[in-house]
Amino acid sequence: MGRVVAVDIGATNLRVAVFENDKLISHSRTQTPRAGPQDLINAIAHLIRGLAGGEDFDSIGVASIGPLDLKSGVVLWAPNLGYGNVSLRDSLGREFRRPVYLTNDALAGAWAEKVLGSGKDVDDLAYVTMSTGLGVGAVVDGNLVVGRRGNAHELGHAVVNFESSLRCGCGGLGHWEAYVGGRNIPRTAQHVASLWKGDRTRAYELAAQGSLSPELLYSMARQGDEFAKYVVSYINRVHAAGMSTLVTAYDPEVIFVGGSIFLYNEDLIKPELVEYMKEYVGVFGVPRIERCTFGDDQVLYGAAATAINPPRAIAKYAYRP
Repeated sequence: MGRVVAVDIGATNLRVAVFENDKLISHSRTQTPRAGPQDLINAIAHLIRGLAGGEDFDSIGVASIGPLDLKSGVVLWAPNLGYGNVSLRDSLGREFRRPVYLTNDALAGAWAEKVLGSGKDVDDLAYVTMSTGLGVGAVVDGNLVVGRRGNAHELGHAVVNFESSLRCGCGGLGHWEAYVGGRNIPRTAQHVASLWKGDRTRAYELAAQGSLSPELLYSMARQGDEFAKYVVSYINRVHAAGMSTLVTAYDPEVIFVGGSIFLYNEDLIKPELVEYMKEYVGVFGVPRIERCTFGDDQVLYGAAATAINPPRAIAKYAYRP
């Protein structure tokens, strides 16, 4: 399989790794630059040179927050970074004179399962990341679902409440991510607090101020704070609505779930999520819900999988020197 470089561009962290024969052999991480596109490209190039010397590899797989335009190889806009128009594919291709395969982080997470993870023998699967944002990727009939520009997976922007006043970072109202993305959870908790009729617990007080972070929310829920437990349940119901839409869209055998919010709070999310989904999916049934194979490194492995075994819809838009 040779040696490939994998790049994972997240809202918080930028990760680069070298894989050889599908095994991770070295990696590095830094905070994702927020100053603008060129700083991001420079940071990626710097990490690649530090790990691979700039030469000793066959290709680069890049998995980025989006939305993207695969045809032009550009990150159109990253709401959780605050900038866009990032010419990732061609800039890295010219810099290193290697093929560059660009995909969305959630698509990469799904492809990681199909190529390297627990989904190798599954032809129909989905991946959901619960983190700063909410991302979805799907493999249907053994093929990664990509779409005309690379955004067929953007179910984080599915409408879960058409009467909502909560605006998503993309500008739309009532989106799945608008309620449950880590960046939006304090606002969701504040909304729930405005309707709360129970005791004014410590979690309630923080929520009313817009200060109930995801970390505090799940910690307080685990400690028994009644308001925090209610907000977690509320968010789980939103997840159930979104994932039920995913079920009807892609008909997966299994949904793999990752992202820091899920990975650190699976005990508070998965059991209730499955029960709520039963109310929404009807005759379609609830597929298996499983923890993703590679944990915090899921997207990094997905970037590697994209370079090791490029999906046809991504390979046709690759940079080739």
